[in-house]
Amino acid sequence: MKKFTKFIVCFMLCVLSICLVACDNRTPKEKDFTYPDSNALVSGNDGLAVQKGNYIYFVNGHQSVDDMSKKNDSYTLGSLLLMKLDENGNVVRDEKELLKDEYYITMSDKLCGFEATNLFIGGDYLYFTSPCQEDEGGEGASTSPTWAKERVEVYRIKLNKTSSPEEVYQSEVSHEKLELEFYFENNKTYIVAYEKEANLDNENINNALIRVDCDAKSATQVAKDVSSVAFGQTASEVFYVASAKNENKTTYKLNQFNVVENKSTEFTSKDSTFKVEAVGGGNVFISQAKSGSTGLYKASISPKTSFNDMPEITSIDKLDKYYISEDGYCFVGIDGTKIKVKTTDGQVSKTIEDSDAEEISFIGFVNGNIVYKDKANNVKIVNYYNYLNGTTYTIETIDKITDANTTYFDLDNSHLYFYKKVGEHEYLHRLSLTSRYEEDKTQSEMIGVYLEDDIPEVEESETTEE
Repeated sequence: MKKFTKFIVCFMLCVLSICLVACDNRTPKEKDFTYPDSNALVSGNDGLAVQKGNYIYFVNGHQSVDDMSKKNDSYTLGSLLLMKLDENGNVVRDEKELLKDEYYITMSDKLCGFEATNLFIGGDYLYFTSPCQEDEGGEGASTSPTWAKERVEVYRIKLNKTSSPEEVYQSEVSHEKLELEFYFENNKTYIVAYEKEANLDNENINNALIRVDCDAKSATQVAKDVSSVAFGQTASEVFYVASAKNENKTTYKLNQFNVVENKSTEFTSKDSTFKVEAVGGGNVFISQAKSGSTGLYKASISPKTSFNDMPEITSIDKLDKYYISEDGYCFVGIDGTKIKVKTTDGQVSKTIEDSDAEEISFIGFVNGNIVYKDKANNVKIVNYYNYLNGTTYTIETIDKITDANTTYFDLDNSHLYFYKKVGEHEYLHRLSLTSRYEEDKTQSEMIGVYLEDDIPEVEESETTEE
């Protein structure tokens, strides 16, 4: 009996091994390709490119949803690629300055480079977005259905491509009405989706906050009638404002949502409208109009303090745009060609002025610096942290970007990613934050694979015989 049992166990193990091999649909090139180490560090999550160790997962250029004419089509422009860098973190190119073939593979030929591109690594999976491939109304659609490609679907695929893309969430609003945030906690990935305005499937649901359990592939509504959301860096610090009507009175509540526990707790409530602006450094920030002026206020999350006990940080009425750094340390306000920086404790306030710029477009915060673009498409960087702490400031020009799509920017700790037109299409480029602009010489480099008609001509270098 024992011999028979051993035989059965061995037989089942052999069958399992054969099945695992048979289910591996990767090409020979993909099987031979070396993949990132599971313990390698991840940087640049939530954007156009995400790096794990010496590898970059990225979208191969931008293509609009409006350009899609066929369902379930395969794409090169806008596809999802994985690229291996050399030991110094550089892109490996061939003699024609093209991405060397053995240093990249295609992870998915679904359209990923579109208006709602977002890449995230959580555990063993890469999460990415793609336009919906279904019709409005699903199986119950009319005889002339409308393609629901404006909606967003989130997929995941194993980092070593040993799985096919699987859908974990489909939005119930169009991509322009959607905000997504990913969280990886306790070896599980969650998505918090803010679906603004009217739900396309249910007219009774507006401005909904949705929680997605990616392992269970289930989406549940956290709240509706949400007027503003701020995503913290941890899954326990998502804040949202929702209104509630009781007879003739409307109350506006700031709620703290714990994504893992799927639980909301009221943080504060007010009788007049206000907006949650940001979360950072253990604080939550709101803006509210008082006595004819709109001010910015903060409160400590734990231990919890009252907004009523905190003075106004600054007025935001006359600013073009305003931002708060992820660590909650600095407030930045854009006023024409002036960048007003202020510590959120209200103790230090200074102004950075770019006299060479006609206008300023903020890109982001990185390592104590502000990165922005001026009207002449110069990308610049200036250290706000040192300036607030007593040093002078110097504005450095990183590069001048031409033919760039300035709608989409993505910052990680070392590079700025953006789309730039080459030939007839927009391809992903990256720019080192340590670069410095030289006249008539670009500092950015193309990341990805060209369509055949867009391959630039490379001048052959002259060689001389000795």
